[in-house]
Amino acid sequence: MVAGKLYDVFEPCCLEGVKWSSASYRCDNYPAPVVNISDADQAACLSIIEICCIKQTQMQTCEDGKQTALDGDLCAIRDMEPGAEQFRECCHCCRLGVVARDTMQQCSSPNLGEPCDSKYRECCKGESSGNLSFTGGSSGRAPRNTGSQAVVFTEPPLPTWPDEQLETSTPVYDGSDFQGDSGTRNLDDGEEDDLEDVDECSLFDGQVCSHVCVDTSKGFYCSCPPGMVLDKTDNRTCRVDVNLGDLTCKLNNPCEQQCVDKISGGVECRCYDGFRLAVDLTSCEDIDECEEGVAMCPSGQRCINTRGRFTCMTARCPGGYVLNSLTGQCELASERDCTPGFGFNSVTGRCEDLNECGLGVDHCRTGERCENTVGSYVCRRVRHCGTGYTLDESTQKCFDNDECMLGTHNCDSGLGYTCQNTRGSFRCVPKTCPKGYLFNSAMGECKLVNCDTGMRANEAGNCKDIDECEEYGRSICKRHQECVNTRGSYYCRNLVTCPPGYEPSDNAGCQDINECEVGTHKCGAEQECINRQGTYFCQCPRGLRHDNSGRCLDVDECAYGAAICPSNSRCVNTLGSFKCDCKEGLVSGANDQCTDVDECAVEGVCQHNCVNVLGTFFCSCNRGYQLRDDKRTCEDIDECTQFGGRPGRRGVCGGRCLNLPGSYRCECPDGWRLKPDGRSCQDINECTEGSAFCPHSDSICINTRGGYKCPIVQCPEGFLKINSTKKQNSLRCKRISVDCPECRRGLISQSFNFLSFASNVLVPAPLFSMSAGHRSSRKMYSWHLELISARPLLEGTPAALESDFKLERKRHFARVTLLNRIEGPQDVLLKLSLNVSNPYSGFDGSAESKIYLYITEKDSNF
Repeated sequence: MVAGKLYDVFEPCCLEGVKWSSASYRCDNYPAPVVNISDADQAACLSIIEICCIKQTQMQTCEDGKQTALDGDLCAIRDMEPGAEQFRECCHCCRLGVVARDTMQQCSSPNLGEPCDSKYRECCKGESSGNLSFTGGSSGRAPRNTGSQAVVFTEPPLPTWPDEQLETSTPVYDGSDFQGDSGTRNLDDGEEDDLEDVDECSLFDGQVCSHVCVDTSKGFYCSCPPGMVLDKTDNRTCRVDVNLGDLTCKLNNPCEQQCVDKISGGVECRCYDGFRLAVDLTSCEDIDECEEGVAMCPSGQRCINTRGRFTCMTARCPGGYVLNSLTGQCELASERDCTPGFGFNSVTGRCEDLNECGLGVDHCRTGERCENTVGSYVCRRVRHCGTGYTLDESTQKCFDNDECMLGTHNCDSGLGYTCQNTRGSFRCVPKTCPKGYLFNSAMGECKLVNCDTGMRANEAGNCKDIDECEEYGRSICKRHQECVNTRGSYYCRNLVTCPPGYEPSDNAGCQDINECEVGTHKCGAEQECINRQGTYFCQCPRGLRHDNSGRCLDVDECAYGAAICPSNSRCVNTLGSFKCDCKEGLVSGANDQCTDVDECAVEGVCQHNCVNVLGTFFCSCNRGYQLRDDKRTCEDIDECTQFGGRPGRRGVCGGRCLNLPGSYRCECPDGWRLKPDGRSCQDINECTEGSAFCPHSDSICINTRGGYKCPIVQCPEGFLKINSTKKQNSLRCKRISVDCPECRRGLISQSFNFLSFASNVLVPAPLFSMSAGHRSSRKMYSWHLELISARPLLEGTPAALESDFKLERKRHFARVTLLNRIEGPQDVLLKLSLNVSNPYSGFDGSAESKIYLYITEKDSNF
């Protein structure tokens, strides 16, 4: 699609989308195909229709939100409503603008983005939004009238346009010839006073006038915004009142369909196929191709005019003829007559159902879809009833949903709101407050309006000035005075002029004003007013003096020098005088002399020990105690917590610490005993002290940290158990005889080694080393380390892995090193094997060492 074609279809498609926004609940269900649009442009046109429909819906709901705020209603709308977010945004932003206007603040933009900023300014300045019609793009062209459906909206109440710019219709419709959904309203002269006024503008919103509808007590009339005039042919439609020679298509497009800029200046309006330019040279009117004879229909069909086009429909057959449903032609009827809704097929010789919808002989109205049935057809409503309405399937008409009765509204009765049903929606109406009260929407109740002195709240809850002169009359002032009202107060103006300090007397003369007596003087509370003829003066009390401004200031006698009070006291200034107070720890005695107070003589001044000094005292505590924050009472020193857990220190005890009043005691866990220092713990070697019990005859006692183990050591057959290192933690099984050849080629030696350490041992840590006994350069030695078992003794403790150990190999030597810490308690068994081979004679024997590791919990610095 070329750019020129897209611009050609944009205007008509966008205009159709604006119309569709007021006719459908959704914007994505426009019935295809679009009339007067080519097949190649159908997809683009449907997209443009949906976009313009969405924009128009958002603009209208935004304006609805603004009017809701101006009406003082709650900014409430169902989330499923199209444009619900725009409704709330514009409602809240307008409400902020109203607050700014009522509080006399500036109406500058709050910079919250559009459309919030514009609604804030409009409601703050009391401006109208004017015409609201989405025309696409940002060309700024004027909105257009589109006929029977209003796409330009103006919010009630009537915008404040100047009277000379507001074009209104001459007649006032009394409603006697207007048909609406609720029937016809006829008013006779004798019944007019007995009937309640009907608001046609609200009842038939968007259907009565193209732009502005103004309701009156006897009917309504239509008006237009500035720049438009009322069409005198129907007194309801507004059209642009401009000189085409002064316009441009980009800035102010007056055309209904197509606009072309003329080279000589001005614009020329053109129409789409099927339309011609009207007499106003801006709007387009449909061409009746049937009446003007430009339509070409086949023989036997008649021309039916539609907006912008025409269609050919098969004519009704005359008497004695029937319609052939296959050929669409009238043929002579056979002897067999067909019932209504059926036609005789001369080919098949049978009566067959007539497709009234396909033949165009149905009577479905605009907005209804024809569905063929056997022998007849039904008309189905195409357009959705919209929010707040429900379709009656039997009558195919939409009726209003009473959300208040159904309970589907969101008016919070707890906040003082009641539901009021409207056509297609509802309103949350706040309760009425008495005079002097204002409804608080946040609390849902009427709150008393507190006004300043001289102000009184009106029915709207605004504070208005009280005219005391009018309300109280002349008695409020003296006979020679007149009352003058001011905002929030009043004053009495003298009718007789007297010099300053004098006032008119009852005999029309002047007399002295006793300012001290009437209270009009300006003396401070600490000053004494002395009246004089025509004036007065303020006298300061003793000990005070006047400053440059006439106020009384205290004389600070203490500032004259330190000699004013003795050295063991301090001078304290008072208002109009001074006093000498003894220093802390001293009291005034005979002849006003300050003497020391022995605070320690008072029983209980200190909990433990008291030391008196001149002017004060201090308290001390016994050993094992310390002073509290009050510096008098003592508290026990918890040596267990005060000296434990510090970096670089092990705490006061190596084991458990038990705090005692004024002291502490150290205790050790099972398997440990207290050292002579009374603080450290040492492990008890149950094996050497004989307190261990190992019941098996082949078991040996192995001391561990805080306990012991009794592993069973049994040598293989033909081996002898010996203590290889003369220590408790190692045993060896040695072959008794090595004379046989098979003895020398098998297991030669087996050792059992036992180690115990804590989980938090420093790593890497060497555990065990092994070397070949008889070294020979002709023999080869191979070493191998294997993790036999790892058995955690507590649930949740991870088992040791072979990767936690490292085997360092040399030709005649191997060493096992612990690489990673192993959590305890846990028993681990390793096996280190040595294989000796001779390159000439083959395998020459092996030796193995089993390493038993008893890992205890972390070292507690015992």
